[in-house]
Amino acid sequence: MHPNIKSLFMLDENITYLNHGSFGACPKPIFESLQKYQTQLETQPVQFLDVDSQALMIKSRNCLADFIDCNPENLVFFQNPTTAINEIVRSIQLNKNDEILSTNHEYGAMDKTWDFICRKTGAKHIKSTIQLPVKDAQTFTDNFLAGVTSNTKIFFLSHMTSATGLYFPLDEICKFAKKHNILTIIDGAHIPGHFPLSINTLQPDIYVGACHKWLLCPKGVSFLYVDKKYQSQIDPLVISWGYDSEYPIEHSEFQIHHYWQGTRDVSPFLTIPDAIQFRENYNWEEVSKKCKLRILEFKNEIHQIIKNQSLVGCEPDKWLGQMYSFQLDNEDFITLKNIFITDYKIEIPIMRWENKTLMRISLNGYNSEENINKLIDILKKKNY
Repeated sequence: MHPNIKSLFMLDENITYLNHGSFGACPKPIFESLQKYQTQLETQPVQFLDVDSQALMIKSRNCLADFIDCNPENLVFFQNPTTAINEIVRSIQLNKNDEILSTNHEYGAMDKTWDFICRKTGAKHIKSTIQLPVKDAQTFTDNFLAGVTSNTKIFFLSHMTSATGLYFPLDEICKFAKKHNILTIIDGAHIPGHFPLSINTLQPDIYVGACHKWLLCPKGVSFLYVDKKYQSQIDPLVISWGYDSEYPIEHSEFQIHHYWQGTRDVSPFLTIPDAIQFRENYNWEEVSKKCKLRILEFKNEIHQIIKNQSLVGCEPDKWLGQMYSFQLDNEDFITLKNIFITDYKIEIPIMRWENKTLMRISLNGYNSEENINKLIDILKKKNY
């Protein structure tokens, strides 16, 4: 699809990689930036961690804030969205019978986190069943809001789902939440670099996102956004030197609490400006657009082979990005995944969801027509 771009990535040429969505893939120029910062760290550890990295972290945070349209003082860095959500969940005061309204499409690690805290507090984790195939934004919104009760305290939703690969329209849900004093927490792991994001427009109370997926940063670059109104309620997961700091505070307590997290390599966080520059250098908006169009074509092609109903009904371009999940008949998903990686050398996620076996393809600029056709040909020949 984009033959000149493939050489920019380090992916194993012997593997057909159709799984960008899980952990992303970092281009060589960005990886070289990571190594540059790591070399500076190892050359003069104290100077780098105590002095140099602080200005670089601020620069990186400001670049990210511009990219996702929010106040940089409301942003802090995390290694992954799961860790960020764990901090939030442990900070929020939940009482017996309080309800967290979510959906049946959420990422498994997030479900487990909410289940854990509900067992400790007596709160209830309610999952709205989203009707499939999805149709339009209003139907989705009505479907979700039908689960609201007088006990609903929190909305927790994916902006784009993991297993089912669906982009959820959240604008009206966030507006409803503000009107009814319900806290909104959005899992945007798949959004930065995949879809345009304006936090100032969406106005969630809390938003987490990954930069090592579609923004192409090295592994372990994610963020937590917390509206200033709620920052005083959030306790850092790691208590360290930023707590009751004796040093002059140039930034908010929220920022200081999250900067010092014990000794760690902050180099991955510093690559965000490099990743954004890479996107500009290689016109990545156009690359992403082509991948999204190819996913729509793939959807039509695959359902000529596989007769199971699509998860998407009307307006697929509004629900899909660079991923598409479809149902297979084979229930033994573990064996099936092993067959694809061992026999066919195809890296693609196959999972159980709602008693269905789903295969999810995700594309990025390094993928070729040959990659996609290889998968289609196998599914034509084999009854999976």
